Amino acid sequence: MTALDRMFIISVWFESMVYGINCVLFGVCIYILTNRDKKSHRALFVSCIFHILVATAHNVISLLLSLQGFTNSSITSTPNGSSMYVVAPTRLMLTNLALFVSNVLAQDLLLIWRLYVVWNHNWKFAIPSLIFEAAHIACAIVAVFLIAQPNEHLFSHNVQAFGKASWSLGLFLNTCITFGIAYRLWLAGREVSDLTGRSAYKAAMFTVIESGAIIAGCTLIVFILDVIGSPSGFMTFNVAVQVARPRRLFLSSPVLALA
Repeated sequence: MTALDRMFIISVWFESMVYGINCVLFGVCIYILTNRDKKSHRALFVSCIFHILVATAHNVISLLLSLQGFTNSSITSTPNGSSMYVVAPTRLMLTNLALFVSNVLAQDLLLIWRLYVVWNHNWKFAIPSLIFEAAHIACAIVAVFLIAQPNEHLFSHNVQAFGKASWSLGLFLNTCITFGIAYRLWLAGREVSDLTGRSAYKAAMFTVIESGAIIAGCTLIVFILDVIGSPSGFMTFNVAVQVARPRRLFLSSPVLALA
């Protein structure tokens, strides 16, 4: 078994483990949203369900890739066949990439909507965010499209260029939105504390910062591994799907809904 094979198996194993944690968080999130006094916004329910469905589909496909790549005799009988299969642009791999991009798009749109809401429906924050998001997703779609082409591959120059651009824009956008939401909660908490003597939004603010740090750290690790040309960057992508996007939704939705 090659080092690439071991990295892929470990990444799928970690993905499955974190997926199980996310299932628990999903149940907690739905319970809080359905049992609060104030009616929760429908977008939170739709987003929770959408993200857990995407996370489930991605985990199932990753397991199918493992099963196919390491048990199919026509693949394993070829020298380094399993290693070549797990990075080849198969339908399963491309489907997983498409799920990841759709998950990122839905999550970022939800974050932009939250930024828009906490700043009293001010479009001057939402419009620049939407422009950056369009560029971010466009780079990701182009990268996936190039991977599917017969004259390109996962580690080709063009794919890497658009992939790195997408990771950079995503990291910048999520960091700015997280800061924008946390700063607005801090301002609101300071206004309330002047009247009541306590900070009503401190828990929500720290939860936003904490969940944002999870995404930023995860994205930064994948980006660095990608920049240095390590194949482990693509392998950590499986874990990043479960750690970053659903985790932020499950951590932030209940707190912001109750704030």
